[in-house]
Amino acid sequence: MSVPVAGSGHGIPVLGGSTPPVGFPDRGATQMTDKRYELTRRKLLAGVGGVGLASAGAGLGTTAYLNDTESFEGNSLTAGALNMVVSVDVLDKSPGLPDPVVDSTDEDADDTADGNEITVTVDDVKPGDWFVLDWHVEIDGNPGYVQVTSVDEDYSNAEGDNPEAETDTSAPGDLGAALLTTIWGSTDTTAGSGRQQLQVLDETTDHNDTWLSGYETPDLDGVTAGGAHYTTLDEAHAEYLDGVVLSDPSGTPIEVGSVSDSADVHSYQLFELPPGVGNDVQGDSVTFTLRFDAEQVRNNDDPFSGA
Repeated sequence: MSVPVAGSGHGIPVLGGSTPPVGFPDRGATQMTDKRYELTRRKLLAGVGGVGLASAGAGLGTTAYLNDTESFEGNSLTAGALNMVVSVDVLDKSPGLPDPVVDSTDEDADDTADGNEITVTVDDVKPGDWFVLDWHVEIDGNPGYVQVTSVDEDYSNAEGDNPEAETDTSAPGDLGAALLTTIWGSTDTTAGSGRQQLQVLDETTDHNDTWLSGYETPDLDGVTAGGAHYTTLDEAHAEYLDGVVLSDPSGTPIEVGSVSDSADVHSYQLFELPPGVGNDVQGDSVTFTLRFDAEQVRNNDDPFSGA
């Protein structure tokens, strides 16, 4: 007889005898072999599944670290500013002296580029005349040190027309050598009026460094009863030629614009022509320039050193 095989149009003959044909084990062997195949296949599938799971686990391990991102946006740095403003006014003058003319005084803190030049013109100064200028220095933005310099190329003594033949008429003029000028740190109206209100003589304009507490009338040479020796304009120019830093009586530079030190500074400059100077100064004139420079205080242990 023939046993049909699914999908085949042919029969496979079954031979008699106890030995099954090749490829067709007996019934018991067939059951064991089928079971062996099933176990093997499950193990294989389970092994493949395990590899796949291990791979998936490895993938999760490389991508699932805890993480976070923070950002700080719109950051900026702004450089500091320092703006110095200098003005001058006539504090007082001797009776009869024509009013000194002050031009281009500008206290506008917005004027930051060098600012306007300040010109003080005094005409018809006679022996015995005097006047006081109030120099006012402010610094906006950041505290600063201030240095005052008498500009050498702008300093000039000119010999004018002198009707007295017996006097010295040779150049240069004599006014700068005769005109006394001093710097004072403050004023006190209770001490008097005019020059008498001037307090604390600055040592830069006192040859004897007396730190005179209040004004004293000098002699022709600038010497006072208290031992001070006032400088002439020529001598003050030489003192300020290389620059002088504004300082307190102890010599410590003033931090102008600092709340803890000095928000602003007033310095009072007295000009006086002694009565006994004589005719040598007739018609003479003197011209000078004071320059004010400022440098920041912070990180500046040696101001105006050029470092």
